[in-house]
Amino acid sequence: MGPADVTSPARPGTVAVRRMTARLAGLLVVLTAPAWVAAAVEQQPYLAPWWNLLALAVVGGPAAWLVAVSWRTGDVRVPSVALAAGVALCLVVWAPGVVDVEGADRGLPWLWLVLPLTMAALGTVGSVRVSAGYGAAVGLVYGLLRLEQVGGSTSAPVAALEAFLLLSLAIGPAVLVVGSGRAAARLDAIADDAARASASASRAAAAVTTRRELDAVVHDTVLAALHTAVRDPSAPELPHLAERALETFDNERQHRPEGLHAVPSAEVARRLQVSLTAVAPDADLDVGPGPDVPSDVARALVDAALEAARNARRHGGGAGSPPDIGVFVAATEDGRGLQVVVSDDGIGFDPSLVAPQRMGLAVSVLGRMERVGGRAEIVTATGSGTTVRLGWRPRGGA
Repeated sequence: MGPADVTSPARPGTVAVRRMTARLAGLLVVLTAPAWVAAAVEQQPYLAPWWNLLALAVVGGPAAWLVAVSWRTGDVRVPSVALAAGVALCLVVWAPGVVDVEGADRGLPWLWLVLPLTMAALGTVGSVRVSAGYGAAVGLVYGLLRLEQVGGSTSAPVAALEAFLLLSLAIGPAVLVVGSGRAAARLDAIADDAARASASASRAAAAVTTRRELDAVVHDTVLAALHTAVRDPSAPELPHLAERALETFDNERQHRPEGLHAVPSAEVARRLQVSLTAVAPDADLDVGPGPDVPSDVARALVDAALEAARNARRHGGGAGSPPDIGVFVAATEDGRGLQVVVSDDGIGFDPSLVAPQRMGLAVSVLGRMERVGGRAEIVTATGSGTTVRLGWRPRGGA
């Protein structure tokens, strides 16, 4: 992985790594600056004026730039490279810049104190090759200077050891930055995969919901109209059923759902009463006070109740006359929600014997209420009639 990979923009993980390393580099400058600035001021009489001006421009300037940028943009690669280049230049011209060798030799040259900081800052570039090459080149120049009087007149083994230490200081931070960048890139890739999987799951869930809603629409309107037409072509409710089937299916096809707004319970009851005239005209509707409900909930309650009444009229009487059907609309026991109860005194049935492919209960009643966060309960047994309880409460309701 090269520098471009480690510092790839617009990725949360890699951006976080870059920001962290930038702030660490800026903090190192702030912590070490008092030592090498004080030494530079003390040693400036022993150095040529031109060298001091050069150091102020190419070392002091980039160091201040790095600190300023580290807390603003979080990307200190450019000032770090500028600092590294300035320090290398001053190191190369160190020998001709010393005008008082004995004076300069009295303490550790201040430029030496900046070298570890420079190696750490260069690591923010995120390239082990760049840092290793810089560390090797600067370490070689530094080691040769250490053998001379202007550099401290140290022994060859000590100079070699110090040069190797500089190389290690150059490679170490770069390895940490590259390793952190790779780990962040992997986390970014995992996050991207998770986001794609979540989006795919959301699309699949939406498709399933849409398909189930269309199944319910087809079952409640289109199939109901066809069933009535086959059973009794002259049935008075047939035109209403056919018109409702065409209108409902056309609305679903063109994706024109109701806007989410509050619907009074009295309006829910009115819609039920109007629709029951075509589905179960003899049904007895009893209405009590209740709260407003969202429009999608109102629609689900009405449609599920109509399907329950249709099933009761179609199957509840067996081979005899249709059963008596009662529909009750009122608030739930806690007053927070709305319930619709459809009951009949028919022959009832055994729910365990209902075929899985039958959509009347699974899709048009139970599934429809589940999709709006409501519930549906069917109480029945062979020979004891059927009661379908539909209810909805706001989130947090008991």
